[in-house]
Amino acid sequence: MSNIQRKGLPRSLQFQRMERIVKAMQHPTAGVPVRSQKLFLTTVPNAFTGGDVTEWIMEKLNVKDAAEALHLASLLCYYGYFFHITTNGAVQIKEDNELFRFQAPYYWVSTNWTTGNIEYAIYLLKRTLRNRQRHGLEEHEIYALEDLKKRLLHQWDFVTMQAEAQFRVLKDRKKTDKTIIDSQERAFWRVMRPSPDEASVLEMDIRNDLYTHRSMRREEALKRRLEYLQQALTNRVRTKSSQTHQSLCAFFEVFSDYDPFLGHCLPSNPWLTSDTDRWDLTQPLVDNPTQLRVRRWSFNCKELLSDPTGVREFMKFCQADFSTESLNFYLNVQEIRNCPLSKIKEKAEVVYREHLAPNAPQEVNINDTIRTKIIKKLDNPNREIFLEAEKHIVELMKKNSYPRFIQSEYYRNLLQNASNPLPKKAGIFHFVKDNYFRTSESSSDDEYDSDESPRKGDHLSIHAQNKSQPLIGTLVSSAAVATAVVAATSASIHAFTTEGKRLSLRNPAVSK
Repeated sequence: MSNIQRKGLPRSLQFQRMERIVKAMQHPTAGVPVRSQKLFLTTVPNAFTGGDVTEWIMEKLNVKDAAEALHLASLLCYYGYFFHITTNGAVQIKEDNELFRFQAPYYWVSTNWTTGNIEYAIYLLKRTLRNRQRHGLEEHEIYALEDLKKRLLHQWDFVTMQAEAQFRVLKDRKKTDKTIIDSQERAFWRVMRPSPDEASVLEMDIRNDLYTHRSMRREEALKRRLEYLQQALTNRVRTKSSQTHQSLCAFFEVFSDYDPFLGHCLPSNPWLTSDTDRWDLTQPLVDNPTQLRVRRWSFNCKELLSDPTGVREFMKFCQADFSTESLNFYLNVQEIRNCPLSKIKEKAEVVYREHLAPNAPQEVNINDTIRTKIIKKLDNPNREIFLEAEKHIVELMKKNSYPRFIQSEYYRNLLQNASNPLPKKAGIFHFVKDNYFRTSESSSDDEYDSDESPRKGDHLSIHAQNKSQPLIGTLVSSAAVATAVVAATSASIHAFTTEGKRLSLRNPAVSK
């Protein structure tokens, strides 16, 4: 398969990036050390350990987190770029002495994307010709071979001939080469045709596996799903349908003014008018917010904290009230949630020293259970290390500082001094651009051709009066529209007789 064809395959960019890393791993001097390894009483050629891969990734790719290095190595293993020697399949990489082997580039997924049923049938039939004890088919492979016999009945002679020919070629090879080729071929088909109880990595979105490990077993995924649903049922709040409908109607009544499709698009709709003030007024940070925006802060604490302008005004109030600890802790937690992976540990330690450590300068009020959980996770923190503490602090703000802010004189002054821009009316032809109609300068003298010179002079006089401005702009006067309509309907319609004479078919009533 050529490089041009490979670029058109699904997820070709992801495969190219992974293959670039694998090629660097296979470098003879700067790559992962590949050598003969001892496994019980046997010697395994061309093998390396999971610890070797992890060390190489942390050193060469500058990955400081060991868990992230293990996750990247596991992804490469799942996509078939190297495989476990004992199982000839994909497993989660650990820092131990489990042996792995690199897959040959011939068996990479990107080079065998069009592999079909005939190749799989040849592989299964070739294994039936070998020693059953060592190369016997598994249960799902037996079912697959029987199914392929029915599907490829008209081509089965060709499949049998190819399997026997490959088996004879394999017989002439050395024992070591046979072992390596057999393991590589098995690992390839484990990726392309996995067992029914395993999810195919080629059918999964790679973006789901970027930061968290996803289990490849369907049974474990189903168990997690069942546990989640059982927990959701136990924590379910049972309410009457009438109460649910009332709450939904109340919600839409409150927020209808803020939806440009349900309510008004204040101050003006920028798609229907030339007024673009809406884009300026809806910026994250503005100096003078509108009354609708300030009024929305009083709906709930979530609306206030989700608006950067509201957070800024809330911080000013908390500074005057000497109660900025909770809000500062909340903002620092949001910063950790959006920062790069390399800075999570550093920022988590700063938040702990500032807000959670004994005698911290801005200590927040949380219980000992949450504090103990956070201390245990500080050695290897993640983005959700302060999740429970954040929920607790937000509840405290809802009960203490947020009601004081809404009932304060500061908020009333904000609401009173907020801007309330008036809407602008849309033009008659709001869907027409200003330069759509031609000006009188660009129109030709013979635009309205007629055989009567006085009528042509009338048109020229009309054009001369409007020579300094376009006929129609964003606002069109009724006189200009009437003039254009009369000029269009009074245009001459001519016909020619058989003798070549021109007859005028103009309606005299219209010309008047």
